[in-house]
Amino acid sequence: MATAGSPSPYPGDSPEPSFSGEKVYVAVGEESSRGTLLWALHKFPQGTAFVLLHVYSPPNFLPILGAKIPAGQLREQELIAHKKMNLQRISDNLDQYQLICAQQKVQAEKLVVESDDVAYGLVDVISEHNVSMLVMGAADDKHYTKYACAKAWNTFMHFYP
Repeated sequence: MATAGSPSPYPGDSPEPSFSGEKVYVAVGEESSRGTLLWALHKFPQGTAFVLLHVYSPPNFLPILGAKIPAGQLREQELIAHKKMNLQRISDNLDQYQLICAQQKVQAEKLVVESDDVAYGLVDVISEHNVSMLVMGAADDKHYTKYACAKAWNTFMHFYP
């Protein structure tokens, strides 16, 4: 781990942030968020407690026999089964991230919240858990990143003008 003033193995990194012992929330998505987690583990001092956060957004369309069917046209049993399968996959991913943390001798808990909109879900978690440190990854696509950041910022400013 780099210390203040020492070179960082991650290009563009600034020295380590000051830290007061609060939990660091790391937002992880369905895509690989390993890089984001490794960056956070590198950035914060040993002994920092982490919360691995995933905002589950139920899909509007579900793949059934090769076609995408609107969720509103499916029976409740099918929706429940699909949700259970998705939540299990999310839990498995979070277990892998917890294993990475354990290998680094870092305590990490899992938190999965459900929201129709990921940005609103993040704002709710920030508010409900008094989150002061949130680590989020950036998308590779610059156009998507610009859109997602603008949407998240506008959503946050809607609640906290």
